[in-house]
Formats: sequence, structure tokens, C-alpha cells
Amino acid sequence: MNRTRLFLFGLVLLFAFLGSRLFWLQLIDHSSYKQLADENAARIIPIHAPRGIIYDRHGKVLLKNRPVFSVYVLQHLLPEAGAERDQIFARLAAILKISPEDIKQAIADRKLPAFEGIKIASEVSPAIFSRLLEENLPGVEVIVTPLRTYPYKTNLVHVLGYVAEIEPEELKDLADQGYRLGDLLGKDGVEKVYDQYLRGISGGKKIEVNAFGRPIRIKEIKEPVPGNNLKLTIDLDLQLAVEDALKGYEGAVVVLDPKTGEILALASHPAYDPNRSWEEISQHNHPFMNRALSGYPPGSAFKVVTLSAALEEGKIDLSEVINCPGYYRLGVRIAKCWREVGHGRLTVIEGLVWSCDIVFYELGKRLGPDLIKKFAAFYGLGEKSGVDLTQEKRGFIPTAAWKKERFKEDWYDGDSINIGIGQGFISVTPLQMASLYATLGSGKRFAPFVVSQVLDKKGKVLFSNQPRLVGEAPLKPANLALIRQALADIVLRGTGVAAYVPGLPAAGKTGTAQNPGLPHAWFASFAPADDPEIAIAAFVVHGEHGDRAPAYVTRDILKWYKEHRLSRKIEEVERPPQYILHGKNKEWYRPLPETKKEEVEEIIIEDEE
Repeated sequence: MNRTRLFLFGLVLLFAFLGSRLFWLQLIDHSSYKQLADENAARIIPIHAPRGIIYDRHGKVLLKNRPVFSVYVLQHLLPEAGAERDQIFARLAAILKISPEDIKQAIADRKLPAFEGIKIASEVSPAIFSRLLEENLPGVEVIVTPLRTYPYKTNLVHVLGYVAEIEPEELKDLADQGYRLGDLLGKDGVEKVYDQYLRGISGGKKIEVNAFGRPIRIKEIKEPVPGNNLKLTIDLDLQLAVEDALKGYEGAVVVLDPKTGEILALASHPAYDPNRSWEEISQHNHPFMNRALSGYPPGSAFKVVTLSAALEEGKIDLSEVINCPGYYRLGVRIAKCWREVGHGRLTVIEGLVWSCDIVFYELGKRLGPDLIKKFAAFYGLGEKSGVDLTQEKRGFIPTAAWKKERFKEDWYDGDSINIGIGQGFISVTPLQMASLYATLGSGKRFAPFVVSQVLDKKGKVLFSNQPRLVGEAPLKPANLALIRQALADIVLRGTGVAAYVPGLPAAGKTGTAQNPGLPHAWFASFAPADDPEIAIAAFVVHGEHGDRAPAYVTRDILKWYKEHRLSRKIEEVERPPQYILHGKNKEWYRPLPETKKEEVEEIIIEDEE
């Protein structure tokens, strides 16, 4: 009897437990289990979101999308491993003209969950698309994918960047932001910096399947949300003129608005065409390298920094005259001027006009590295500008303490005269040089930027970059005016006459930077000289002399700007009578008067005494 009661009591407890569990599952936890059941009975086929469109400052389309057909294998819709699955792979391989092993390897390599689609082929032809529709292979889906298209090919590529499928290593850092394998990711330029704005939100088709995983019907279609659009500060027509002027050279050009910091054009050669295959791209000389943001020795284009420091720190008097016999004696060493016969007696202002190395050797010696670095920092040299692009380098301005730590050596006067002319350990980027000359032109230093607005599909502004003042020219107004006038004289009557454009007075400076092999060449400028609208830094790798290739590049840009963008009419300045036109291009040139050999010998004797 006791055993019967015990059995009945246990039975009651069991039914009570089952009843309470049933009550919990059916009433309390019904919604969550219904969701799981629905998910088991449904599969998602992704619909990729189109990335946002990128426009120039005038609303011209720089980068857009085009639809392409991509072939995916959806593992959860495939038959179980066996003859039927192998037959599907064989038929798919025959259509795509690949081997079944390639398909199996692609699936094995991706190691994705069963419900994730695996891309087998991209950009298949309409003929293949039609064939796959006819075949209707289980587990094979043709998905329309928006693909980036670059209408201007190599032009603008170092600004825009490119996209490619996310790599497994990248996914480790980005998975929590909604990225999945197979997604496109910005890899360079604004495509990378603004990827979160541009990428959009993918949608998908929810397909109901039976117990065997076979599709029955489409339950729901979630439309993708397109990415947001970008409006750049770039002026497309000016950009194309810059690209054309730089054609045939290895180097870079940056054009800034001196009053806002907006990047109006940025070009780096050689470039690459993102529309082409990687095999074709790799044949060029480092095409992915953005030379506009890379560091190089500035040469004489840096002399404005040295002169700024000398004037403001009282290391030179404007009435002081320095003699240039063509060389500079430093103990037992001799440092030469670029003009072997010398420039004769010069003030520091004329020393800048004629880029006399002797004048700036002396100023470098008087200043030393720390004062030069102080003023270089005022202009933003030796530090990142924070521009909204990838690949930016810091550049470098040395100090005595750095040399002691790096080489375990003292700083010598020979080091000082080197950095006085922009040589030695100094490194700057073309963007920094454009910013330096923009600061001299406007008197204010603005942070450079290339994206002005992020807009949604209705044109609503979601984010806006505003001009950001980060400093001012480190000069008293009188000293700033002197340097501006000297830079204008360089183009009018000095070493920069090759950049002269009638009707557009410009101010600028040549630079020749010694380098193993042929020297690099610079021309940095702003125009119009009295109230600048643009600042330009033109850099040519192995360009030899700043008064040649980069000056001609600058001249061509200024010509275009005068004809198409100059906001006011400027009366042409009459050329000094000693200037002549020469060469097939009729370029302005003024040879310095030759110094007689006897005069040089006399100077040498006097200096030795």
C-alpha cells in the first residue's frame, strides 16, 4: 500500500512538473520560442546596401555605384553532402567555367556559419545570370550587388580611395560594428575614413523552408538602406587641370584655399585605376603611395621658416648685408652656394629673392636647431595636420636633443647651416608646404580638410566640417609684409620667374632638395599675391631644380585658375626690361649678371685674411 501511494505521489509530481513546464513554454515564454521556430523555418538571403555617392564642391558626381551580378552558395539550402550536392557543384562549375574543387575550396576557406552566403563569382555576365536562372540550382543564388565605379579612373584616386571585401583580420576589430565577411570596406582615402557613413545597412529576403531545408515561399523582404552621401571640398575641374599639369612626372600637387583650409585639389603620381585588376595596377611604381602626404626634404622652399625665425628673434637686421662669394667657410670646411660664382652682397630679403644659400647658412648658424624647430612648429611642420585622409606622415624637424639621443653625437654648426637651407634631417609633406604658404598668404593657419558635408538621401546635412583656425603666421605685420613682397618678387624677377602668369601676380619659392641620385624639386606659392585665393605646393621627385618642372606645373595651374576661377580682374604688371622671353615655350627668364673670376679671387683672399 505504501508503495502504491509513493508511486501515485511521484506520478502527481511528474505531471505537475510537466504541466507547469508546458504552461511556461506555451504562455510565459511563447514569444521567444516562436521566434526560434520561425528562424528555424526561414533563411535569409542578403541584399547588399549601395554605398553613398561622393560629389565635388559643385555637386558633380565623383564616385557612384553600378549593379553587378554575384553568385553565392547558400550552404543551408544545399542538399546534404553526397552525390546530389556534387552534381550541383559540377553544373555550377560548368556554367562559371571553373572546377568543382574551386567551389568546395571557397566554401572551406571561408568557414562561415551554414546560414551565411559564400561568394563564388563576382560580376558575372548577363548570359551566365540567365543560365543560372534557367538551371535553378538548389542552394545557388544570384544576388545583385552594387559595385563601386570610378568614372575618373586614376584622377582623384588618392582622395577617394577604394573598397574591397573585408579581410578576416579586419573583421576581428569590426565585427561588433555590424560588419560580416563578404562586406565591402573602405581601404583608403575618404572611402576608409568615412566608411561608417558610406556603407549603409544591408537588407535581405526571408525565405520559408521545409523540414528538409527546401525553400517554400518568400516570407518577407527587408529593403537595404543606402549609405549616406559625401560632398567634398574638391573642385573637380581644377583637380583635372592639376592632374593634367602633373602628367608625366612622379610627384604631387596640393591646392588649398588659404582662408578656410579646404583642399581644392590633391594629386599624386603615379596613381592607379581602381576599375582595373590588381595585376595591371602592380606594374606601376608604388601607385598606392600618396606622395602628397609623404615626407621629403624641402630644400630652399623651407627658407621662409628660417627667415621668419631670424626676423622675429632679432638674429638679423634688415639693413645688414651678407657677402656671397659662392661659398661659406665653416672652420676648415667649405659649403657652396647653388650659384658657383656667388651673388655678391645681399640683404636677407634679397637673399630670399635669389635663394642665396650663403645668406641662409649664416642665418641657420645664428639660430640653431631649437629656434628653427620652434618656428617650423608655428607653421605646422613636423606634426600631422589631422586631415581626413589616410597615409598622412608627420614629417620631421630635428633638435640638438634628438640628435644626441639618436646618434649619441653633439649638434654642430654644420648641422645648423644644413637645416637653415632646408636640408639635413628635415622632412615635410607637400600638404604641409601648401599649408605653410597658405599661412604666409592669409596670415592665418587653418586645418586642412577634404569632406565638407555628410548628407542623407534626402539631402539633409548629418555632419559638416567647418574651417578650423589652428594658428597664425608667427610674424609681426611688418615682417610678414616683407616676406610676402620677397615671395612676389621671386616670381616677378627672381628664381621663380618660370611660374609667372601675366595678369595673375603670384608669390612663391623654389626648392631643390639634395637626394641620392637626382635632387627633388619644389615650388610652393600663393596667388593672387596681395589677397590669395589659392595656395599651391608642387613637388616633383628627381625634378632636379625648383625653377623648372614644379614651376612649370604651377604656371599651368595658375593659367587655368586665372581663366576659369579668378574672382576679380587684375591689371597686368609690366615686366622689368631686363627680362627676356626664350625657348620654344617663350618662358620668362632673367639670368643673373655673371661675376668676374677676378672678383671672386679677391673675395677669397680677403676672407682668408
